[in-house]
Amino acid sequence: MKKIAFLILTLCIATATFAQVPQSFGFQTVVRNNNNVLINSHVGARLTILKNSATGTSVYCETQDVYTSANGVATFDVGKGTVVSGVFADISWLTAKHFLKTEIDPDGGTNYTITETTELRSVPYAMFSGRSNNFYKIDSLMAIFNNRLRTTDSLLDIRIGSLRHIDSLILIRIVSDSVFSDGIGYFSTSNNTAITFAPANLWYRPSDTTWKMPDNQWDTAGQVSNSHLAVGYNGWIDLLAWASSGFNGIYPTDSTITSSYFGNGMNNLNGTNYDWAFFNMINFRRQTYIPDTWRTPTDAEWTYILNTRTNAANLRGIATVNGINGLVLLPDDWPGMPYGCTFLPQADNWGINCYDGVFWTAMENQGAVFLPASGYLHRSPPYHCHDQGMQGFYWSETSTTNSTSNCYYMYFGILYNIGGFRNVNFVPSDICGREFNHSVRLVKDTELHHD
Repeated sequence: MKKIAFLILTLCIATATFAQVPQSFGFQTVVRNNNNVLINSHVGARLTILKNSATGTSVYCETQDVYTSANGVATFDVGKGTVVSGVFADISWLTAKHFLKTEIDPDGGTNYTITETTELRSVPYAMFSGRSNNFYKIDSLMAIFNNRLRTTDSLLDIRIGSLRHIDSLILIRIVSDSVFSDGIGYFSTSNNTAITFAPANLWYRPSDTTWKMPDNQWDTAGQVSNSHLAVGYNGWIDLLAWASSGFNGIYPTDSTITSSYFGNGMNNLNGTNYDWAFFNMINFRRQTYIPDTWRTPTDAEWTYILNTRTNAANLRGIATVNGINGLVLLPDDWPGMPYGCTFLPQADNWGINCYDGVFWTAMENQGAVFLPASGYLHRSPPYHCHDQGMQGFYWSETSTTNSTSNCYYMYFGILYNIGGFRNVNFVPSDICGREFNHSVRLVKDTELHHD
């Protein structure tokens, strides 16, 4: 039986004019056949817009034929296909909820073997502006939002007293992780490269093999949930064995304690299906990232960010955010602490840099990153978590060059020696067995800023 997983991404910008409103919107799907991404393949699709519910009345239906990309992505422009029924321009977007039902034939025909229905939340509604009779004409109107603002599916009501003439109205939806994309909060990883961090750590639910990032950077699955690591478990875990993306059937729930079982010899993860983000769709709030949007950081990148970049020592420090201990990383383009916030890089205990949700949001909106000290899990049954709240262990994608059993990770935390003195450690390049479960924080490449 053919098994296909795919997601729907709504286009973030729609343009509307009184003279002619573009009657279409875009989305993308990633097509898999028996866990293999269909690359450079011809696929057929039937696209149906339903009113009121996922099983509601069809108001429009069309078919399309496209080719998937080298990453298995099929891109559709809804409203531009061969019409089966309905009139796209007559859809009344604001009178009810609407859903997009997608049926795909991976062989390029009309034998649709997979069906998925997703609610349309924002983009098609921008086309409603073309029907509005509540504007006077103005020469040009463009809404520009501060890209340091972070919000989710917000509706912004802008009232302007003297609108006279509209030639072009551009509606922009603010993407929920905008702080972490397009260079806001960038971290240099060499003299000419930089990355930005994902919105939160990577989580996994065994019962339906679902991957997500939680709503907040400080969220942790917790010791109890991680200790329930087992096939069929309906809770979330955030401590993962290396290279346990699900490729070749190797999931975080694997009970093996053989280090060399995880990964592909002495090869690194990036660009391979063993990388969690390269192989899987990852949910975050109300959006889904297609495979190859994010990746696992390299050992060299962890080292450069923590120790090598300009002013590195003053751009990191342990902290407590919303009651969770962890490590704060400030970006290269850090503009300074928001009003009312302080930060001490050389803090030697969790009680110095303390932020509630409000203060942390102010820092996060300027690009600050928080890595919870989630500890680690040892895979010798019964599973047991260690050092939660005291130490953080974060995987890199980098394998060792002399052993199939070890790989590199980044470590931070507080240790107490026999005399009781605190030792605050930052170890961006250490080696351990792949069978240990550590945290995963994904990254992606971004433009390096030269001020």
